[in-house]
Amino acid sequence: MILPIYTNFAQAKQQLADIEAIDYFFAKEMIAALQKTHVFSAESENILNHLFFALSVSLRAGHTCLPLSELADQQWAVAFDEQGVCSHQGFPFPQESELHNILTSLDLSESAQHPIVFDNSCLYLRRYFQFERTLVDDIKSRLTQQSSTDTQHIKSIVEQLFPELGNEQADTIDWQKVAVANAMNKNFSVIAGGPGTGKTYTVTKLLAALIMLKDIDAHATALEISLVAPTGKAAQRLSESIIKAVSGFKGLIHYDVLAKIPTEAKTIHRLLGVIPNSPNFRYNQNNLLNCDVLLIDEVSMVDLPMMARIFRALKSSTRVILLGDADQLPSVAVGSVLTDIAPRPHSGYSQTNQSYLVQTCGVDKERLNQAFTQQQMDSDHLSFLLTSRRFDGEGEIGRLAAHVIKGESTEGWQLLQTATKSKTKQLVLVDGDVHSWLSSLVTQYYQGISVCSSIEDAFALLTKFRILCVTRQGEFGVDAINQWVKEKLLAKSFQAWEQTQPNYHGMPIMISENDYRLGLFNGDIGILWHVNSESNENSKQLMAFFEQPKTEEGVVPYKTFLPSRLPKYDSVYAMTIHKTQGSEFEHVAMLLPKQSNNSLLSRELLYTGITRAKTMLTVASSKQTWQQGVSSAVKRFSGFKLVE
Repeated sequence: MILPIYTNFAQAKQQLADIEAIDYFFAKEMIAALQKTHVFSAESENILNHLFFALSVSLRAGHTCLPLSELADQQWAVAFDEQGVCSHQGFPFPQESELHNILTSLDLSESAQHPIVFDNSCLYLRRYFQFERTLVDDIKSRLTQQSSTDTQHIKSIVEQLFPELGNEQADTIDWQKVAVANAMNKNFSVIAGGPGTGKTYTVTKLLAALIMLKDIDAHATALEISLVAPTGKAAQRLSESIIKAVSGFKGLIHYDVLAKIPTEAKTIHRLLGVIPNSPNFRYNQNNLLNCDVLLIDEVSMVDLPMMARIFRALKSSTRVILLGDADQLPSVAVGSVLTDIAPRPHSGYSQTNQSYLVQTCGVDKERLNQAFTQQQMDSDHLSFLLTSRRFDGEGEIGRLAAHVIKGESTEGWQLLQTATKSKTKQLVLVDGDVHSWLSSLVTQYYQGISVCSSIEDAFALLTKFRILCVTRQGEFGVDAINQWVKEKLLAKSFQAWEQTQPNYHGMPIMISENDYRLGLFNGDIGILWHVNSESNENSKQLMAFFEQPKTEEGVVPYKTFLPSRLPKYDSVYAMTIHKTQGSEFEHVAMLLPKQSNNSLLSRELLYTGITRAKTMLTVASSKQTWQQGVSSAVKRFSGFKLVE
C-alpha cells in the first residue's frame, strides 16, 4: 500500500478533508519530539503523523482524547463534492492492533514525560490527560468521604423544608425533595434538570438545609458559601434567582437562616482570581480558596481545564454542588464534564443510598427503584429534577424540546407544521425570505427600544425577544442579521445623524471580551442610552448601561460607562445559540442555515435554542436542515470514569 507523504501543509490539505495548518504543524512537532528518543520506520512515522493529525482535529472539536477505535481500519478524512466525486482521498488507518503496537513501542505512558500520552487505547495531549486524571481523582476522593451528620437531623430538616408533602408514599416522587436530601450527606453532588424544573429553587433550599445543619452545633463557625457561574450573565441570573427564592421562602424558613444564604454570584474567573497576562489564577493548589460550600451553576458551559483548576483550588473538605442541564450544549472548549458526571438515563442508587433516602425523605424504595431503567447503582452523587413547571409536557415548546433531545426529527417537524397551521401562538414555522417575516418582529420588539421613556423600560423590552443564529458568518449568521436589523431601524429613525454613527441611542450591545478592571465580562449585555450631560445641561451624552442583579426590594441597579471605555463589543439584536446559554426570552426566533450539512448543527444546539423561549418560538428552517440537526448528536470522547 502506498501511503501519502507530505512535504508541506498544502499537500496535506489536498489529501485530507477538514484539516487546518495547526493540525499539520502539531503533528510535525510531535514527530520531531519523538525522534529525539525513538527510531521508527518510514511506514510507522507516516501512520504516527496521521494519528497526530487526527488528535489535533479531535481536540479542536472539543474531545478530550482520541480513541483508536474511531480510526482503526477506516479511511480517515475522506470527502466528496456535491456531484459525489471524491475531493479528498483521506488516509487508510490499519487495524487497531497495529496502531496499538506502534504506540506501545514508543512508551507514551503517563510517567514518560512525552507531550503525548497513550492510555487505555486512547491518545491524549498530556495537559488534557492530566486535567482529566486530576479531576477524576479529586471527585472520587470526595465521593468516598463519609458524612458524620446524624441522619435524624437531616430527616428533621427535610421535613421542615418540605412540610406540605410529608412522607412520599403516594403516586409520585418529589424529586426536589430527593435532591436536597441526597446532597445533604455528600461532599460532591450534581443536581441536573431542564428549564423550569426548579434547579435554583431546589438548591436554595439545599443551602438553607446545610446552614441549618451547621447551626445545630452552637459553637460552629458560619459556613463560607460561594456561588459561581461561567459567565457574567449566568452569574447575574443565578443571583436574581437566589434572591427571588429567598424572598419566597419567608415564613417557611427562619429569618436567621435566610439571612445567611449568599445572594451574590461571581464568575468562575473572579472566584479564582485572574492574573493579568497569565493563564494561571491566584487561587490554586498552593493557595486554596477559603470556601466550605461551592455551588457552580450552568456547569454544561464549563470546560475540562477550567473545572480541573477549580477543584485544584479547593480544600479537600469543601462541599461541591454542581447545577446544570445535561441536555444542553457542552462547553465551547475541550471536554463535556456535566455529560460525563451526569449520565442519562440515571443508572440508579446503591442499596445504602436508597435506604438513606427512604429514611430521610420517606420516599418509597420500590417506587424509587422503578424510576431508574438501569440498575448499575453507581450514581449516588446524581439527582435529576424531572418535573418542569415551565414545560409541563402539554405545551408545544416543551414537547418540541423533548422530541429534539430524543432525536425524533419527524415528530418534531410534524409538531412544528401542526402548530403553525392551528395558529396556537406557541410555535411558528416560517419559510421563504427571512427578511419578510423577520421585519415585523423587528418592528414589534426592537423599534420601540429607542423611544422608551426610561432605561428600565428599554431593558424590559429588550429581554422580550431575541434572534438566535447557529453561526456568526453567512447569510443567516449573527453578523449579517445584526447589520440588517441596524440598517432597518436606522432607516426609520427620525434622527438622521444616527445614520453615520457607529453607536446610537437605544442600541443593545454585548461585551465580547473580559475586562476585570471594569467588572465587565464576555456575554454581558447592555444598552447605549442618552443621559443629560454633566458639563452642558442642554446636551445629551451617550452612556452604556448594564443591569446588575435585582435587590431584595426588586430594584435593579446599573453600572454605567462611557462607550469609549468599554472592552470590545457588538450589537446584539441577534446572538449565536452558544451565547444564549443561561438566558431566556419571552419570544425567540431561531434561524437555521440553508446548508443542511453545517457541522455545528446538532440536537443539543437545537434543544438549547428552543428552551431559551418561554412563551413563543419562531423557527426558520427547511425540512432537510431540521432533520439533519435533530439526527446529529454531540459526542465528545473522554476517558472520564468515576466508577471502574
